[in-house]
Amino acid sequence: MTMDRFHLNPSCKLVLLTATALYLPLLCFVAQCGGQDKNSAENQAIKQVEESGGRVSKISAADDSREVSFYLSSKPIGDAQLANINSISNIIWLNLAGTEITDAALKQIARLPQLRKLHLERTNIGDDGLKHLKGASQLTYLNLYGTQVTDAGLEHIQSLPKLEKLYVWKSKVTEAGIAALQKSRPQLMVVGELKLKPIVAEPPKKPEPKKPEPKKPEPKKPEPKKPEPKKTKATKKPKNKDADSKKE
Repeated sequence: MTMDRFHLNPSCKLVLLTATALYLPLLCFVAQCGGQDKNSAENQAIKQVEESGGRVSKISAADDSREVSFYLSSKPIGDAQLANINSISNIIWLNLAGTEITDAALKQIARLPQLRKLHLERTNIGDDGLKHLKGASQLTYLNLYGTQVTDAGLEHIQSLPKLEKLYVWKSKVTEAGIAALQKSRPQLMVVGELKLKPIVAEPPKKPEPKKPEPKKPEPKKPEPKKPEPKKTKATKKPKNKDADSKKE
């Protein structure tokens, strides 16, 4: 049916106008209440973080992206303090270094859709916790320094598409596990334990005595030229008289 054939009689028009006038304010009120509930939940979650000794801050004044950090909190931080963290929007950095969280807390963390940088160093996170990070598609940085993660745990994060840096120093990851991960992800930078070779101090070498430089031969004096003998005039031989007499 085309629009030019679709006509409403006056009674139908009246019904539609009445319904619109009655329900439109109600719909606006519901939408407004929904927005207020969302803001209220976010404010409550931010308040919970701050009361736990953490902080929520914007990355920059021109960006709504946020960093949530519990690093150096004066209070013990566990899974309970992360229960409502999903209510805070635009979290891209999360620092949980040195906290008492368990593997179960990573269920909440994995639901942060924009998370890019995650600090888990010096926590009790293990292989089971890393299972929950498979959905962290935006994660580029992961710090597992001093955790309980082993080579088996690396398999759970191997498929993270944007992961660029991974720190596993002082964890239970072996060199073989790092080599296997880098073989499948050659562009991924994995920082393991640094093995420094001991430096053996060698005794200082005595300076070798300088050899005396050979004396340069003295230049030879030119020999004096001998005087050339003086040329004398050739004397004529006397004629042999006997020979002349014989000719006669």
